[in-house]
Amino acid sequence: MALFEQRPEKYFQFYAQVHFLTCEECLSHHGEISEDPQHKPPLHPDCRCHLLEFPSKQLEYYQEQAERMKLRAQQELMRRRLWREAVENLNGSDSAHAEALFRQAAQVEFYLEEVEQLCAEKRELFEKNPDLRARLQKLFVKFYRMKFSLDKYRPIPPKLVLVWETEGIKRIKELLP
Repeated sequence: MALFEQRPEKYFQFYAQVHFLTCEECLSHHGEISEDPQHKPPLHPDCRCHLLEFPSKQLEYYQEQAERMKLRAQQELMRRRLWREAVENLNGSDSAHAEALFRQAAQVEFYLEEVEQLCAEKRELFEKNPDLRARLQKLFVKFYRMKFSLDKYRPIPPKLVLVWETEGIKRIKELLP
């Protein structure tokens, strides 16, 4: 007589909002599946993560979803590293390398809030180097337009996307005149 594996009645999957403000700890748990989660949100003040409970008969579906979720979290962490490296390289003589790093980061996602932080942090550099400022404005406008071609924006009404895109481009031009 074959013994069959006894499964619990329910499982839990950890959901983190994949965003530039989400902490690395929360991203590291994004997609995790467990019977009795060790890491239960909130993990810290202002944590926006949550657990989704699901029945054991749906385990295979959620395991497949977990792989996609973990990949998305890894991509966000890579995007952050590329963005930080690009910002650091702006101070050097090879701004083309910084622009290439920004381009790589934007292939994953592009956040207007990070442009605002960059402009506040590098204000003196941009004031002294209008050519760099102009190149970055052109590049960031292009990235912001590309952003809305990502699959995650497809369900959003096109008129709303157009408003977001128009306002974002306007803001980039204000930040990098």
